[in-house]
Amino acid sequence: MNILKHYFILFKFALRGNRGFYESREYLAEVLIKELNEFVDLQGKKVLDIGGERGEFCKILAEKEKCQTVNLEPAKPTIGDFVWKTVIGSADKLPFKDSAFDIVLLRGVIQHIPVKNKPKVFQEMHRVLKKDGIAYVMIPPWYSPLSGQNIKPFQYFPFKVARHLRNSIFLSNIKADSINALGIWPMTFTSTQKFIRQANFLILKTVDILGRMHFVTKIPLLREFLLPSVGFILAKNLKKKV
Repeated sequence: MNILKHYFILFKFALRGNRGFYESREYLAEVLIKELNEFVDLQGKKVLDIGGERGEFCKILAEKEKCQTVNLEPAKPTIGDFVWKTVIGSADKLPFKDSAFDIVLLRGVIQHIPVKNKPKVFQEMHRVLKKDGIAYVMIPPWYSPLSGQNIKPFQYFPFKVARHLRNSIFLSNIKADSINALGIWPMTFTSTQKFIRQANFLILKTVDILGRMHFVTKIPLLREFLLPSVGFILAKNLKKKV
């Protein structure tokens, strides 16, 4: 990858604000396709995208890589409609048979799932993935300045302080009394590793999705604060857990 060209493209999207965020999805999908192609030939593979919203990424995979793609969402979108085949279902109870998919994706979703349900989500991913398949999990590490979801950049403070600062400085209208009430259960690099290993996955590679400084994903503490978006490329551990 030409890193300077990559930064320039992201900079152009950033200048367009929220509109640029949505427009960047196709470009970032192409980046993800290249990353996955390092481990598996995507052509014609069966792919499940858990929480893929309207199904844009499934559509891109089908068009560019001829994949057989399925999008999974808990409900119909509040605005617009699905653009690809979508199954209504829950990430912690996937409505699919064992070993049904070559690739299972969980991109920017796990932080919106309650802590008690998170282990089951990873177990379900493991169950529906073929033995030689690849899984991909993306998180925004909670303590990164570009993370923080609704209360960024004040996520370092107790929730009530963060809410007050966000409402006062950015004129937000947050009324929730906890971060969980906003539908957020924060993830860190370390907590994600824990859930991955508990589900008997092997971590093949960790990537810095935006900055492309992959070596930072190997440095404890720094990876929790410096990386706005981290990808974990996983394989099934075929050895039974003791």
